[in-house]
Formats: sequence, C-alpha cells, structure tokens
Amino acid sequence: MEELLQSLLDRVEGAFAAAIGTLEGLLVEGVRRRRVDLEAAVAEHAALLRQARAAYAASLGTPGVEELLVAGYPVVGYARMVRPLSGPRPWEDLFLLLLMGPEANLGQARLASARGMEGLAEVVGWPT
Repeated sequence: MEELLQSLLDRVEGAFAAAIGTLEGLLVEGVRRRRVDLEAAVAEHAALLRQARAAYAASLGTPGVEELLVAGYPVVGYARMVRPLSGPRPWEDLFLLLLMGPEANLGQARLASARGMEGLAEVVGWPT
C-alpha cells in the first residue's frame, strides 16, 4: 500500500502527501514529502466526508459521496472513497486522501487516484 501511495505522489504534480484513512478518522497508511500531520488530516477529512454524506442524503436523497475537494491555501485536500472495480464493496469506509499545494494539477489527482484503485484492489485482495 505504501508503494501505491508513493506512486500517486510521483504522478501528481504538486502533491506532497497521500494517505488511506477510515471514515472513523483513523490513518491506515500514509506517505509524505514534507512534514504534515497525516493523522489530523485524515481525521478532519473523514469528518467532512461524513458531513457531506449526511447532507447529500438529507437534501438530495443520495448518501453516495465519492469525491470531496477542499481548496484552501496553502493546502488543497482531495478525498476519494475507495471502491473495488467490481463485486461486493466490503471496504466502504476507506478513502484516499491527497494533500497538494494550490498549484497542483487536480485533473492528474483525479485520474491518478482512479487508476490507483486498481492497484489498491490487488493489495487488499479484491477480485479484479
């Protein structure tokens, strides 16, 4: 899993940290290029994902939030729910978090994280 996260950092221009976390706010695995509190970042983004999920369920009738982008300065946070490509979804509480600078390429972040799901599926034993 660490290699997958490091690969994401290498592919996404402007990214300086990547992590897998749970919706309960626990850090599962993380890598970083500069000093950053990944445990706190995962906990905060988990809370935001839970709140977004609740808001979408209440107002739009869908509890499915797949991606969340928080654009701040000097940090941009991109969270994406971890989903298997097919079959059952036993890990629905996991998400990928990329922390980036404001100059980061958000298109690369979305594309690389989507492609990274294939590698993650192999790591956690999902059928591909």
